[in-house]
Amino acid sequence: MRGRDSRMIRVLCVSVLLLPALMAVGGEPTSDMLTRVRSVDDPELGELIRAAMESYHSRYAQGCPEDMWAITRAVSEAYARIKLLDRQIEQLETRLTQLAGPEELRQEMVLAAAELESKRAIALAGLREVMGIMPRYAFETREVDDLSTWLHLVVLDQGVHALDTLKGFSEYWANCRWDSLGVLTGEETLTYIRKQLTDRRRRPMRFDLYYDPPNRSVAEDLRRKIMALAMETNAQMEVELHIDAITWRGTGEASFFVRDGQIRTFYPAPVRRPDGLDKKTLVTGRVEPDDLAQHILWRLTMPKNVPLTFRIEYDRAGVGQAQRVANEIRRIAERLKIDGLVDVNSVLVDPIPEAIFLGPWRAVTPGEIQKVEIRPESKTELLMRKWSDRDAPMTKVAAPWTLATRYIFIETGMREMYRGEIDGEGRLVLDRGQIYPQGSWHDEGGAPMVFEKIDQSQTSR
Repeated sequence: MRGRDSRMIRVLCVSVLLLPALMAVGGEPTSDMLTRVRSVDDPELGELIRAAMESYHSRYAQGCPEDMWAITRAVSEAYARIKLLDRQIEQLETRLTQLAGPEELRQEMVLAAAELESKRAIALAGLREVMGIMPRYAFETREVDDLSTWLHLVVLDQGVHALDTLKGFSEYWANCRWDSLGVLTGEETLTYIRKQLTDRRRRPMRFDLYYDPPNRSVAEDLRRKIMALAMETNAQMEVELHIDAITWRGTGEASFFVRDGQIRTFYPAPVRRPDGLDKKTLVTGRVEPDDLAQHILWRLTMPKNVPLTFRIEYDRAGVGQAQRVANEIRRIAERLKIDGLVDVNSVLVDPIPEAIFLGPWRAVTPGEIQKVEIRPESKTELLMRKWSDRDAPMTKVAAPWTLATRYIFIETGMREMYRGEIDGEGRLVLDRGQIYPQGSWHDEGGAPMVFEKIDQSQTSR
């Protein structure tokens, strides 16, 4: 700041000393020159200086002080060079169109034009650096709020499952909603994409391609063809393109559990309802009868979830409910034009009674949990530490539980869930894992933790 102030003082002193001489010359030319120094009449150059000053103030606020007079001068000089090169290239191109001389002269002029274009590109690069501007470029990544269209293309053996993300885009998958466009052939996929690219209202747009390892070459070929279509339709500056292998999907099964007349299912996190009608989310636990279609629809439209087999486990009292779930799955899959990718497997089971799980349990094997007390109304209290930190102290943790047909699931944190079953000796066995988006359980490995029931009658004595 001190250097800038001293420069301003020098400028003012020089202005005061020169003012009488300038006025003596007659006023008009000098006044005109002073006006030209004080202002920029060229709107294009003025806009460049304005943008450069915005960048300057941003960098200065971040602790990168720079000389704004030097920046203004550098911008003005770069602008003058670029404008001169623009004029030279324009004149050279005009002469080329009118040239009737020998071919050697034409080649020399073409090379001269290429050299001028190279100098202009270098001058533009320098101007960007001075101004602190990162230019837009073809197929660049942009904020999701800037997108008009976001398409997901899942490359499968059966074709391409295409999904259009509904408005209200979010980087967090659980906040998104999708509309299935069905399974398209390769040719149908490219026809659809061309139509999207030529509709300016649909741009800027993003494509996310997914593939299983055996289909990698097909996905990469589709990516190249999308890039070619974008350049053919001159949309490359408004297209973002990603390609990824399919991970964190699940075992291929989505489970519904029907017991005591109630339907239950599981999610890795609360997810947005496909209908988007309210702020309620779909969560692990009981499925309200009126929301059954929403649970099924989310499973079928979450990108990468299909192909998918729905496993419906039901007790003898739940035959009718299980049939209802199966019929709804088939109806929705047909409406989404993906019925060839969806199967239903209904299994009659004898569920473990809830009372067997209830009560206090003490660990008899090493692990991050020492005690578990499973209480009625889906409440659990655990004496535990974080499994990844063996030196952490044991603390009491309250957690909800959900009863399936043969297992109890205890949710202790975001994507952290323990699955419990009763072994042949009447002990509680817990495995650590999580639910994947398809709705299937994923065991994270490690030795299971075994617990014995605490005899409360002896404890009370």
